[in-house]
Amino acid sequence: MQQNDQLSPGYGYEPPVFDRSTIPESLQLTNGERYSVRGLFGRGGFSTVYRAYQRITQDPHINLLSLHSSGKLINPPRGCSEDVIITEPCGPSIRDIMTRASMDAGYGQMATFSISDIKQIGRQIGEALFHLEKLQIYHLDIKAANVTFTNTNVKYKVDSNSTIPIITMSELQIKLIDYGNSMSHWAPGTARPMLAQPQNSRAPEVFMAIFTHQSGASQNEKQQSQFEYMVSTMNATIPEEMIEMSRHGRRCQLNFDFLKNRQENNNQDLLMNLMREDTDLPLFEFLKFVLIFNPTQRPSFEEVLNHEFLTNF
Repeated sequence: MQQNDQLSPGYGYEPPVFDRSTIPESLQLTNGERYSVRGLFGRGGFSTVYRAYQRITQDPHINLLSLHSSGKLINPPRGCSEDVIITEPCGPSIRDIMTRASMDAGYGQMATFSISDIKQIGRQIGEALFHLEKLQIYHLDIKAANVTFTNTNVKYKVDSNSTIPIITMSELQIKLIDYGNSMSHWAPGTARPMLAQPQNSRAPEVFMAIFTHQSGASQNEKQQSQFEYMVSTMNATIPEEMIEMSRHGRRCQLNFDFLKNRQENNNQDLLMNLMREDTDLPLFEFLKFVLIFNPTQRPSFEEVLNHEFLTNF
């Protein structure tokens, strides 16, 4: 805990554009706990995350963000509610590093990680999700912004001599964060309280309203476009039973007519076309193993962790 109310110089990976005057000097909970704010970690759709000095509790899992405390603020910042959740601190996210590294490389192409580093990071994400599975929790928002490096002072270098800028990290220990969309497993037939998953990381069965709430979808045109792109990228054949399930309750807003006019020879959107070079093939074979359109045929987390890509470093 900081002994005074002086702000730090800020956080090195703070969002590039924001009003620093909105950052409070400290946060005080109704239970008496007080935290000196060290900067802005980031803003999500439903919350603002600050960096603060705090006690750190023992991790329930090395790759999962642990809860330190929760309560209500005496002095909520402008535009925020009084509810607050205190967690252990984290370093920059994968998205933060890729964005900064791309800027360092001159924005020619998005910087990325080596296959070796992708394996190590992917293995840790799999371990975290497997642990959540044992706890009967769905995370539902896996993306680069929600995977952070553990060390708050982690460093990186960028090799700009290769075709695509390659990032080399000083260390690769990560944590999975942001449980704002997480839900517990539910009994079959239980109504969903809300639409699961942000659109950019939404599973096909969510788009098809097999896994959604009763009020239906929103932004139909955007969802239709993204769903068609997903089908094209995976070159997927949609099981008839999934289409039939999506029609139950008339909650699905998708139009499946595009399936009748698909150009089978048009492969410009195929997943395999994203390969940088032939050495990337093991990664894309792994993605094909994981990204199965029909949820009943997808591998379990245990099977994913036993895949050659995540075991052969």
